[in-house]
Amino acid sequence: MKPYWLSVLPLGAAAIIFIVRRQRPLVVGLGLATTLACARLSLSLPLDSVTSFMGQQWMLDQLGQVLLAFIYVTTAIMVAIAAVAEQEEWFPAPALASCGLLSAVVLLRSVLLSFMLLPAALLVLILATSPSSPSTVRGASRFLTWITLPILCVPVTLTILERFALSPDELVLADLSAWLVVPPIILWLTLFPFDGATRLWSRDSLSLASVFLWTVKDSVVVYLLLFLWRQNPVLYTESATVALGIAGLVTAVVSGVLAFAQSSPSAVLACAAMSELGIAMQGVTTSSIDGLLSGVFLLLSRSVAVLLASSALAAAHGAFARDTESNPGPLRWRSLAVLIAFAVGVLAMAGMPPLGGFLGRKQIYAALQAKEPYLLLAWWSASAGIVLGLVRTGWSLWHAKGQPPSVHLRDLPLLLVLCLLLLCLWIGYRSQAIVNLISDLFRDLLPLFPL
Repeated sequence: MKPYWLSVLPLGAAAIIFIVRRQRPLVVGLGLATTLACARLSLSLPLDSVTSFMGQQWMLDQLGQVLLAFIYVTTAIMVAIAAVAEQEEWFPAPALASCGLLSAVVLLRSVLLSFMLLPAALLVLILATSPSSPSTVRGASRFLTWITLPILCVPVTLTILERFALSPDELVLADLSAWLVVPPIILWLTLFPFDGATRLWSRDSLSLASVFLWTVKDSVVVYLLLFLWRQNPVLYTESATVALGIAGLVTAVVSGVLAFAQSSPSAVLACAAMSELGIAMQGVTTSSIDGLLSGVFLLLSRSVAVLLASSALAAAHGAFARDTESNPGPLRWRSLAVLIAFAVGVLAMAGMPPLGGFLGRKQIYAALQAKEPYLLLAWWSASAGIVLGLVRTGWSLWHAKGQPPSVHLRDLPLLLVLCLLLLCLWIGYRSQAIVNLISDLFRDLLPLFPL
């Protein structure tokens, strides 16, 4: 098969799922089958082979292969969480359609077309927003505004680069084009001051659309940024990377501190996810090899932690209801297991040792070579806000009441939570080996970072 099938297959499956969206077993089964088949296909396709389709060149390189496998495996987990949280009517079809478009973003060799397709892929995801929560709808509406604002920046950037190629002495053109890349990245990652959109998306209850943004979308945006820098090294300037790093730092601090003021576990999860993203962006923009690798590792650790915490929230109501039915006494092992899993996921994003977020932050701090204590104080304040928010909302989560799960899902939620918990702990235990693996995947990009 050709690489473009990684885009065609999920788009076709999304259309079918949308038609039969009322048939719950078919929706979940087809969603899981499609995502897992695409993950398997992405690992079996030949690398660095250019294919023409629809007048464009499509190619799968090693880094893109790993990213696409990650996208589809992550989406498969979210489809399973959607079944547990009974959001399968709203989530699978838009998620698969978005995966199909994001696959095209990764596979296409045209920088302009890839960057133009990214907002389209995120627009499709808006359809996964259930209208039941007003804050969810407001968050999706704000996100819709932010992702469409910078669409013209990339074509203008490429036009200026063409002029710079004709007049290489005009360095002001290079600086201008580098700065034009900053707004799209900040808006597509919803860094400060636009970070409230995705936090609002999950303020009242768990929204898998926002989970998709934190795991899949953010990874693709960072990949596109690195791909753009590799294709056009003149865009990699100190001023632009410093601006992105400052935006990441402010996002980390603001989101972390605001976690203490949240009243629901899903809102604390949203704040923790955005805070960890800010620190990861500091690593990606450190102008050093170690910083880049640590930032990418932190993004991976964050994705697993988000999936763990989300699956725990999805399984919480069923676990609490079953404990109430079967064991009304003080021993509520299902509820305790879910609460511990949620806490581990959030604490991983707060940088607590020995979880993966701690090693990522440690190496990013070393790469930044900060001589003043302000950076550690900023990170500690963000971590403290997340931990205190977890304590506040964890108490309410422990006393929450829920509806028992359907018969065919009685054991799936806890099994899924357990698997993700073991994966999260394993990442913390084998963190250095994972960083070394990331280094092998990014060896073609490393010459970009000579400083």
